[in-house]
Amino acid sequence: MEDVPLQPPWPYDVNFEVTAGGYEVWFSDRISGDHPDLVDQCGEWMEEEEVGAVNLGQIDHRVLMADGVLTDEMEHNLLAWWAERVEDLKQG
Repeated sequence: MEDVPLQPPWPYDVNFEVTAGGYEVWFSDRISGDHPDLVDQCGEWMEEEEVGAVNLGQIDHRVLMADGVLTDEMEHNLLAWWAERVEDLKQG
């Protein structure tokens, strides 16, 4: 029997998925493997009041999950945060 991957093959280093109750921020293998400390820092940053992530959760360094609406502004700010910290960030 073939193993089912835990996550789909994401096209970018930082990927967004809207869920029924909120959204998820998925990270590529490069980000989760080479920059786990930045994933943790990103979660802390997202919880700050000006970013507005609600009930942020983290299972591992591949995904951050939050309740609420992912706005275009939040998505833009998250990509900008990562682009400042990771060289050659692959983004859409």
